[in-house]
Amino acid sequence: MSPFDHSALPDTGASATAHVMEGLETFGYTPNAEDIDQRPAPEPEDLDGALSAMYQIFSDTLSETCLEPDLEDVLWQLTSVFHRKSLAVQRQLDDNEARQRSSQDQQDGSEIRSVELENLIAQGQLALQRRDAFEACRDMAAEHFQAITGSVWKPRSGTMANRKSMTASVIDSRDFINAKKYQETHTLTPPGTLIAISGGTKFNNVDLIFSKLDALLARFPDMILIHGGYHEGADHIASLWARNRNVTEMPFKPDFKRFGASRAGFVRNDEIIKLRPRGILVFDGTGVQHQIAREAKKAGIPLNDYRTEQDHR
Repeated sequence: MSPFDHSALPDTGASATAHVMEGLETFGYTPNAEDIDQRPAPEPEDLDGALSAMYQIFSDTLSETCLEPDLEDVLWQLTSVFHRKSLAVQRQLDDNEARQRSSQDQQDGSEIRSVELENLIAQGQLALQRRDAFEACRDMAAEHFQAITGSVWKPRSGTMANRKSMTASVIDSRDFINAKKYQETHTLTPPGTLIAISGGTKFNNVDLIFSKLDALLARFPDMILIHGGYHEGADHIASLWARNRNVTEMPFKPDFKRFGASRAGFVRNDEIIKLRPRGILVFDGTGVQHQIAREAKKAGIPLNDYRTEQDHR
């Protein structure tokens, strides 16, 4: 037998390259954990279609069964999944920023350090894309939640920010970090005209609140709505209006743990007054509404007072 007679060698199967090509053909490109994922994010229309179908299936399946009372909570938890995931990716993004800063300080002109920083930048850009996608999922899911339940979805605590994707022009590491900070700062403290609303938890005149807020929105298209954060009454109506009109809302929930039930609402009013809103709308309610009306007048803040005559004190 010739030492070069390959026909006599045992058949070990397909080559490694053949296995890779077969995997690509069968499953498509799937990056390893250490690779930078170059695949695009799902299209918003595709995500919304999938979410719409998922929420409708849950609604149709649970309705008119013994699980119908649990439908709202199930859909709330489902929406919360996307919110929690966006927060988790945000933490990864913060860690990436810290690692970029450390890598910047360690740059010595070597190719190793340069490649390390380039990889961190690419990882950060991918994290931005993932975070924005999950925030978009959460916002679309919240719309389907509201359409089915009639309630506004909000996280139990914390901020529900919505950030735009980072532009492709950010290629330098320092530019990346500065853009990230600018983006987040202007999301959580967005520029605009602050308008505050205050009303009781039993106030339910939807048409009145909507019409007054619509009039102000026509005057101040960049309006940011401040309200008390309750899930009923005037605050709930104001939140529904903001969602319906795509207006940024800034709930100021009373800190009952710190100030107690008797003081929390008044302390919250003081915090709102300190923001110097462009105007304050006050509707029927309790002493909390009377106090913010008085403080607005003292501070020279324009007051739109819609309390009834018998409610004035």
